[in-house]
Amino acid sequence: MRDVAIIGAGVTGSFIAKELSKFKLSVAVFERKLAPGLEQTKACSGIIHPFQLPFKLLRSRLCLQGNKMMDAEAEELGFEFKRVGLITVATNPLTFLAIPFIVLYLRLHGVKAEALSKKKLLEMEPNINDKVYGGVLIPSAGVVNPVEMTAKACMFAEANGVEFFYGCEVVGIERKEDRFLIKTKKGDFEAKLVINCAGLYADEIARMVGYDMKIVPGKGSHIVFAEKGFTSHLVVAIPLKPNKRTKGGGALIGFDGKPIWGPNLIDVESKEDTSVKREEIEGIIAKFSPLFKKTPEEIIAVYAGLRSIAGQDFVINEPVKGFINVAGIQSPGLTAAPAIARMVLEMVSKHLELKKKDEIVRPEFKISKSEACRSLEDDEIVCLCNMVTKNQVLRVAEQFKCFDAVKQITWAGMDCEKCKAEIMKLIGERILKDSEGGEIAWS
Repeated sequence: MRDVAIIGAGVTGSFIAKELSKFKLSVAVFERKLAPGLEQTKACSGIIHPFQLPFKLLRSRLCLQGNKMMDAEAEELGFEFKRVGLITVATNPLTFLAIPFIVLYLRLHGVKAEALSKKKLLEMEPNINDKVYGGVLIPSAGVVNPVEMTAKACMFAEANGVEFFYGCEVVGIERKEDRFLIKTKKGDFEAKLVINCAGLYADEIARMVGYDMKIVPGKGSHIVFAEKGFTSHLVVAIPLKPNKRTKGGGALIGFDGKPIWGPNLIDVESKEDTSVKREEIEGIIAKFSPLFKKTPEEIIAVYAGLRSIAGQDFVINEPVKGFINVAGIQSPGLTAAPAIARMVLEMVSKHLELKKKDEIVRPEFKISKSEACRSLEDDEIVCLCNMVTKNQVLRVAEQFKCFDAVKQITWAGMDCEKCKAEIMKLIGERILKDSEGGEIAWS
């Protein structure tokens, strides 16, 4: 019997596993996909938010805490994290007059902010429209590869004794006297505590123990452009009135420097609907293009992800003794993940004695973009678009045995997939198969 069972290896479940791995506990993670972070996590914007309004919400407090923790997390786990900063732009006289109040309001809540004149703003971002009035710089915003961040947390946890069961969907939970019986498609397991991090399916897991909640999927589409360096900061307009249909979003940048515009917010019925419609793309371009003198060159990808919405706030509670919900983790869940893990650790401590391990293992597994650039002389390039090397692909393929993980973690084939055949050739010695969910995998 395990001490703790975590259902879901998205960014939240993975960071909880990472924190628990530092203690003398037996922990198991059950993930229905073949690798971590391949559902809700992989299709987020990859933005580390500087704050979340309104400040009174739990997700707002956890966002602020998580943002402050991110440098230390990146150092501990070895994922690439860049604080690129956020610029909010005044596009009319009313929002320009509001700038001193915005700066004061943010500072009162512990967020660093600086007013920018029009001249300074255009010096920092030459592609911004000359008709703007000024802006606010918030330097703590950042970017990551969300799947790399998640995978590194899993690798840390696994190196410190956590068991991961991939391709292992939970189909039932029974409450016994002092434990839970967890039924999966790969057999039954027992655990003293269960932590529900099942994302879009957290409501279905909660109902297995008699707790009624509803997760509503909210679809958000993104556009990826080819023109690296179009902006060096995340850029958004100061809104006169928030628009629910566009969530907020912005003219963002990926960790690889390419512009990412979006997301919008579309209500959908299916938790599997990641389709992208023409009108969604046109709406995103119409919203953000007025901020700039031109539109970035060449759309190279569009994609959509789903948010698990359970109301306005996160749902972190213990409705049944020993069963902890970590549900409705919508934006800014990526930012908040380290802080959520610390919060859940405190909840676990009320049930189990937490004894620190004498030694913590820090696995060496470098797969960052910067390392790839340094190793070009002695490592063959597989993906020219994103300068991914053969050794990077092989290292990820050995750790996570599915193509989507290789793609999402290394960024190989993310733009055009021209290198997909080359990657398949590299791992061709293994037995390839197509899993139930349509994922290319190997043994």
